[in-house]
Amino acid sequence: MKNLNSAVWNLAFIVPLVPACLLTYLFFGFLLTVFPFDFFSYVFDDTGPFQAAPTVIGCLGFLIICFGTLGQHFEMKQKVPDPDKYPVPFIGLSNMWKSLASEFYNLGMWVLMFSIALFPIFFPILVVTVIMAILLIPYLALVDAGYYVVMTVAKTIDKRQYRHNTKRLVCPECGRASDRPFYEVCGSGILGLRPSEEGIFTVEMESASFPCFGSKGKRKDLAQTCPLCSSILETKEGRPFVISVAGAPSSGKTSFVHSVIGRVLSTSGNGKADSALLYHAWEGPELAKYRAGTCDPTPASFQMPNIVKLESSRLDTCRLLYMFDVGGEFFTGHIEADIQPQYAYTDTLAFALDPTCDRPEDVALNAYRVLVERYRQFNRMDASVTIDLPLAVVVTHADVPGPLSGLSGKELRDRMADEGYFNLVNSAERDFRRVSFFSCDARTESDAAVEAVRRLSEDAGEDIAQFFSRRRRMGPSPMVLP
Repeated sequence: MKNLNSAVWNLAFIVPLVPACLLTYLFFGFLLTVFPFDFFSYVFDDTGPFQAAPTVIGCLGFLIICFGTLGQHFEMKQKVPDPDKYPVPFIGLSNMWKSLASEFYNLGMWVLMFSIALFPIFFPILVVTVIMAILLIPYLALVDAGYYVVMTVAKTIDKRQYRHNTKRLVCPECGRASDRPFYEVCGSGILGLRPSEEGIFTVEMESASFPCFGSKGKRKDLAQTCPLCSSILETKEGRPFVISVAGAPSSGKTSFVHSVIGRVLSTSGNGKADSALLYHAWEGPELAKYRAGTCDPTPASFQMPNIVKLESSRLDTCRLLYMFDVGGEFFTGHIEADIQPQYAYTDTLAFALDPTCDRPEDVALNAYRVLVERYRQFNRMDASVTIDLPLAVVVTHADVPGPLSGLSGKELRDRMADEGYFNLVNSAERDFRRVSFFSCDARTESDAAVEAVRRLSEDAGEDIAQFFSRRRRMGPSPMVLP
């Protein structure tokens, strides 16, 4: 930015000089028609030389003084003013005009003094200086307009890329969503680093420059922190796909989450990820316990999501699978509604039910009603409005023999309606625009659990669906109700 400001400053003494030459030539042509200079018109037939000579003297003298050592004697600073601010901003018309006008004022006053003694030489320089000072405003206005047009275009492209490759920031630590993170540059935090008056493609700090344009560039590799809780982020502008898992206590939510995550890791994202890694250090031991046959229930106050980070060279940024395992007590109606902020931005919902528990139909229906009530409360949504999110109803413990075992899609939906879950099925179809039905054994890492997540991501229009394996089976495909 310093180089750009310097270029604008130096060109202010050159670019306007082109029209200034023409105006100076016309001025002296007019001067030859005014007494006493009209004398030359009577004596000489061709007055062109008397116009051209002072024009050349004025322009050359102006350049020599402005860019030479003589300008220092005329109290000219001959350098762009230091903004004394980092990142270095673009100095436009409002800031540069005062400094340039001061330069021309000092030059003009000195030239005026010398014009009294050396009129033939310094008067043309004075004329050029006055005309240049007048032309400064349109010159700087054009420079400003050009910069802001380029900045607006770059900002639009950056916004489009960010929306496509990142969409939003979901903090892995506090579980809250924001637009963009803080970017740490030279010990300073810049919120939402993007094209601005401080730089279109890079921002210039005291010791180095840093990229600020486009998620396809190197900006995502900068150190980042959450603007809400100041936690250090390793998301690298990755695009989050958020699933909130709901259900009554001991309905298999935690097992379902570990089943999906374990399967995604073991298959390396359907074989399409260069790497598939757990984001948090605590997730590894939890997954190991699940694989060993132990699965502790999640406390209702726990707000940190389970995250799988999927890297692929085919994508500009990584993809992040967020699975919020909400404690079952939350769906009993005894917990305050403001402890699960992800309902304000979740992409999809997965509702787990255990058909082997005591009175499973009533337990599932009560938990479902709390889910819908809390979701509408978070989003200030009237009960008559259809929730425009995909919902997956996941029947866990499908390995236990029963009327719902081994079924999915329309077959599972119809069987649930016949087996006492009619109110649940009817409510889901009424409340949500898209509903799909699945069954799986959540105690194992199976493709059946991943299939539910794949379908949810497809219904949500997210390209992360490519990382989830498609279950191959002969039966009907999962049912999606419009």
